[in-house]
Parts: sequence; structure tokens; C-alpha cells
Amino acid sequence: MHRATLTLLTTFCALAVLWASPSQSKPIKPLPDNQAIKIRSEQVLFDRDKPRKTRFGKLEWLGTLKLTSPSPYFGGYSGLVLDKTGTMLLAVSDKGSWLSARLRYHEGRLEKLTEAIIGPLRGTNRKPLKGRKSVDAEAIVMKQSGSVTGTAFIAFERRHRIAVHEVTRNGIGPAKRHLKLPARVNSIKGNIGLEGLEMLRAGPLKGTLLAFTEEYLDGEGDHIGWLIGGRKPGRIMLKRRGGFAITDLASFPGGDVVVLERRFRFTEGVKVRLRRIALKDIKRSARLDGDVLLKTDDLREIDNMEALAVHRDGRGRTILTIMSDDNFNRTFQRTLLMQFAIVE
Repeated sequence: MHRATLTLLTTFCALAVLWASPSQSKPIKPLPDNQAIKIRSEQVLFDRDKPRKTRFGKLEWLGTLKLTSPSPYFGGYSGLVLDKTGTMLLAVSDKGSWLSARLRYHEGRLEKLTEAIIGPLRGTNRKPLKGRKSVDAEAIVMKQSGSVTGTAFIAFERRHRIAVHEVTRNGIGPAKRHLKLPARVNSIKGNIGLEGLEMLRAGPLKGTLLAFTEEYLDGEGDHIGWLIGGRKPGRIMLKRRGGFAITDLASFPGGDVVVLERRFRFTEGVKVRLRRIALKDIKRSARLDGDVLLKTDDLREIDNMEALAVHRDGRGRTILTIMSDDNFNRTFQRTLLMQFAIVE
């Protein structure tokens, strides 16, 4: 069967399961406590038709892992941070749990995940979150760049909020408090709300949180977001181009912000795009746009890419790590972890 035809048929099947009804493999009860899990890492090509090709847009592909685990709580990863060495990973799932693991490399490319631990996200009452509207974690950012311990901000949708947690070597602790958010956040309905979160790392707004919604749009059809905290908080917009939805944000070492976006349609399957936003353009009331670093579709090996992190490797390259949310739909979707280097 021609690959394009196969991809389209797979897309329709996935749609029937993913978008029309809840998956039967989603965990029914909250994860009770931290537990070590085993993760199997399988190397996957990004472009199976051209296996030697590594240059895509303004990026160089460095490898992809397909991750699987016997744990029923593994999956749904929508937010991601890495430490400054790119060897420690911390991710949050939209089913109310977190994952920490060590990344292993071979000759500069992803090889496997080891030392994996998962645990429940806990509320201010110290109990594991429960209920569909409360567990939907979509983004995580550390107060200190390049660290996977210390103060973390986690954005949730459905019951839209940003929770402040303390992260130690034992994982993510219970929520300490919730940030005060603009009143308009309360008017967002369903799961089109807070999806991308990052802290500005340089410039006059350094230390300000930048939050964007998935598909909550203003009168001009653009994404609504907010600058939270800092010297000049307020509303900010991002031009919506081509019907893409925002799924995550991350900062480059120099302060520019990269936006991960996804588009899904019956007739075309899944598409993924990365846009780079110049730090100098980020200010209150701005309507941002950006340069496209990568745009691809599911004729290449992508999935529901929802989580993004940036670090600099030992060679001085800026590395983008992208992770997919499998929606606990293991029949048709995958947890993929892939890396690209910026080609300057």
C-alpha cells in the first residue's frame, strides 16, 4: 500500500478512537505514589523514505526514540523540561502524573531512557489530583533555567490555573499555591486554554511568565496569551497561521522563544510546526509572529507533538527536544521523543 494512503487510513482510524471517544487504556484511578518503571526505547527514523536525510527546514535531526512501558500510567506527556546537560528529563502528563528519567546518548544521539520514575501530581491538600477537569497538566517551566529541581510552574487547562510546585530529587512535590491569573482566563471553556508556558530569560521582561492558550482566539482570530508577573504584565497575542494550535513554548539560550504548534484535519492527518519569536518583539499588547524553523506532516515520523524543551549540548549547539502525547491511545498513537539541532 502506498505510504500516503496508509497514513491517511491510519489517521482516520486514530481519529475514531482519539477524538470520538475516550481511550479504554487511560488510567481510571490516580497514581497513588511514586514508583520506578521500566521504559523500552526503540530507535525510529524521522524520514523512512530518505533514511540518510538529517536536514529539515532550519534544523538538523539528531534522533528519535519510541518509548513504551508496561505501566498503565505512562503516557499523555504534554510538558517537558531538561537540565542544562540534556541528560535529566522531567515531564508532566495530562492525566495528573509526572515522569523523571535519565537520557542516555551514543555519539551525540539519543539512545535510551533509564532510571525512570513516575509519581502523582498533588494539589495543595497534598493528595493526588483526580477528576478530568483537575488533572490536565499541559506545560511545565522551571524558575531556574537548566535545572530540573527547584521551583516549577505547571499550567493546567479545563480548570485553568498555574500551580507552583517544589521539585526535589524525589520528584514534584504538592502544589504550594496558585498564581493569580487575568480574569479572562476564567472565561475559557473546555480544553482550548493554557497550553504553552515559559519564563522569559533575558531582556527587560526577564523573570516574567509567558503563557499562551491552545486555541482561545481574539476578535482577529489570533491566539490570546498573557505576560504574568514581572514589570509589565498584560495581554499579548500570537498570529494564528494556517489553523495551527499552540502546544508548548521554550526559550533559546539568547532569550528568543520557540513555539511548538500542531494542526489536525480529517483529510490531511497531523502537521507540526516550530516558530521562533524574537525576544525584542515580546512586550505587552504585542501581536507576535515568527520565523518557521520546521514544518512537517505525518508522512514523516511524528505524532501528537505537545512538549518542548531546549538546552545547549557539549558542542555548543542549541538542541530542541520534542515529546508527543499519546493520549493513552496505544493502538494508534505513540510516545515519541526526538531531538533537533538549530542550524545557524
